[in-house]
Amino acid sequence: MDRNDWAPIGTDVVSRKDLKQYMTRNNKTGLVHFMLHIASIVGVGTLLWLTAFSWWTVPVMFAQGAMIAFLFAPMHECVHSSAFKTRRLNIIVGRISAVIIMRPFLYLKYRHMAHHTFTQHPEGDPDRVDFPRDMSEYLFHVSSANIWLRMIKNLTNLSLGRFTKEEREFIPEGELSAVANEARLMVGLYLLIAVASLWFQSWLAIYVWVLPRILGEPALRAIRMIEHTGMEESPNMLENTRTTHTNFLVRFFYWNMPYHAEHHLYPSVPFHALPRLHEEKVGAHLSEIAPSVLSVHYKILKRLLGRATPPHKSAV
Repeated sequence: MDRNDWAPIGTDVVSRKDLKQYMTRNNKTGLVHFMLHIASIVGVGTLLWLTAFSWWTVPVMFAQGAMIAFLFAPMHECVHSSAFKTRRLNIIVGRISAVIIMRPFLYLKYRHMAHHTFTQHPEGDPDRVDFPRDMSEYLFHVSSANIWLRMIKNLTNLSLGRFTKEEREFIPEGELSAVANEARLMVGLYLLIAVASLWFQSWLAIYVWVLPRILGEPALRAIRMIEHTGMEESPNMLENTRTTHTNFLVRFFYWNMPYHAEHHLYPSVPFHALPRLHEEKVGAHLSEIAPSVLSVHYKILKRLLGRATPPHKSAV
């Protein structure tokens, strides 16, 4: 289907009048949530430093890394300008989160808008990948083995002002220099931290930030993979995106993004209103609500092992 025909379907399940009650934004809710998220990272990071090279090191480092990786969520909310009422606060928190997780904020903004506009489109969705063809491809993706090479390449190319044809399609021409400059500032900051670490002979940044960040990325991959994998390749928002029930910790650190169909239907609704929107208006209309994260991965693995019909392609 041509991109011009990829008009969203299903957004009329909630009327504009009824939707207004879920659209109210404020600074307090987002700030409290963000500060608790950061405080958790600092607290677990302190515990990690205090328990260095003990039996607790790996589990604590994984927990630290998962919480850091999940800063993708506030950055994502700030990309939509829905985390806070104030535009400037969305930009500040979004860029702080972006620096910590090493993903450029402005670049993600334009890439993510294309993902929302062309969700599940075979060519228009820049975040769409094929459903894994076999177990090795599934493990390769969940393990995040390809993510770091892609992120390093992306930061390098952006800082050098190199953009692919696909990137030039979703980044406005007038914003290319701004995207490149943001990447240069990030690379410069990382180099400064590296030089300072060498100068002071400190392993602090590596031990409580970089290594946990790498170790925790698979937790984010596992959650993000459930959002579209195996869903329909169509512009129908009720069928191309999955909402998944999760526990409190996942909902908190992922800023309610497991309510992903609700988010794609109404991306301007702030994260704290998504559970209520799901319960009161949207849930009954969705084609699939998964009972858990593990149930979605079980479904994927079941298909891969040939116990179910061939899968659709997916976006992550």
